[in-house]
Amino acid sequence: QYAMHRLEHRLSPEFYKKSHKPHHRFTNPRIFDAFNGSIPDTVLMILLPLYGTANLVSDCNVWTYMAFGSMYANWLVLIHSEYAFPWDGAFRKLGLGTPGDHHVHHKVFKYNFGHLFMWFDQIGGTY
Repeated sequence: QYAMHRLEHRLSPEFYKKSHKPHHRFTNPRIFDAFNGSIPDTVLMILLPLYGTANLVSDCNVWTYMAFGSMYANWLVLIHSEYAFPWDGAFRKLGLGTPGDHHVHHKVFKYNFGHLFMWFDQIGGTY
């Protein structure tokens, strides 16, 4: 998901303009901006991860799939929240993304590409 998000930003200016830039009109995102994006952005950032998960987990049944999809959707809403949460410090220590991390991404556009995990950003120098 880090790679897909970074690819959307870096593939080409024209691709970014059509796919992910509409989502970045929110430089100070609010909770409902999590799912406000273009069709290509939705396919790349939501549908492909869900499809990949269903095919990666060998014994994925409908309940597992729905649980993952629900958790993923809730995480996207939380990182677009306009609030800091009491658990953000613990999440940062574990390398999990927080609203503060994602707000940096929406302000600067070249840092914090991870939604769930910030490990690749930390390794790649984009944190």
